[in-house]
Amino acid sequence: MKNLLSTRSNITLQLGRIIQQLRHLSALPKASGKAPGTLHYACNICGRNNAVSLCTLPRDERTCLGCGSTLRQRALISALSRKLFDGKSINLDAWTNIPTIRFKGISDADLISNALSQKLDYQNTFYHQAPFLDITGPGATDLSSCDVLICSDVLEHVSPPVQRAFDGMRKIIRPDGFLLLTVPCNASNRTTEHFPNLNDYRIHEHDGRRSLINRKKDGETEQFDNLIFHGGPGETLELRHFALHDLEQHLLEAGFSTIEVFAQPDFEHGVYWHNAYSVPIIAS
Repeated sequence: MKNLLSTRSNITLQLGRIIQQLRHLSALPKASGKAPGTLHYACNICGRNNAVSLCTLPRDERTCLGCGSTLRQRALISALSRKLFDGKSINLDAWTNIPTIRFKGISDADLISNALSQKLDYQNTFYHQAPFLDITGPGATDLSSCDVLICSDVLEHVSPPVQRAFDGMRKIIRPDGFLLLTVPCNASNRTTEHFPNLNDYRIHEHDGRRSLINRKKDGETEQFDNLIFHGGPGETLELRHFALHDLEQHLLEAGFSTIEVFAQPDFEHGVYWHNAYSVPIIAS
């Protein structure tokens, strides 16, 4: 019976994801033989009016001339607004009657951290500095310590097995709370682990090139070149690229039961996706 319920849950989840993507595709500008035009929008973080080319709108480049927000950051605020205010995407400065709930961020960028701190009962946390939070092994005081946890482009850097991080986040969030999540993602069938046997490793630099030297559990040494770093060296090394299906399975295995994929455009606030994968997800 338990397996049957799990199968039904997975089928429902897949149907929900397909419906979300169909809604997203139906909302995209219709093909006219020309590239999409210029999007005029008001940044939902700072309020600055901007204009950007739809056909080249990148996910993680600064495209607001005011605060320097990226598409991903505006999408985070848009998804959070829709969750808090009955589906309405509202500029951050207009947020009122906010529920009295506790928010935590996991190494959020200063722009997001500073903006949310002004409006919410919010605390940013870090793995290497205070206030500390290790999502792969939360301490006793971290358990059920917030209603909303924000984890934006962090999980691709967590050492394997990554399921520990999903399990830990579920424990940090109170039973009625939710996780706001983004990771680089694609439509493939399986997540790509760049270093599947990662164990005891170091980054070696030679002639301006970086390599990863890993000693596997059996003592064998392996070397990887062509590393991918996000924003710089060290802890920002990309360890994996998620498949959306696997990402959803990690969430379900951790105990989340409802998954919302926020792939729909929010043109008013400069949110437009060229695919329905590396987008905000809310899991509860």
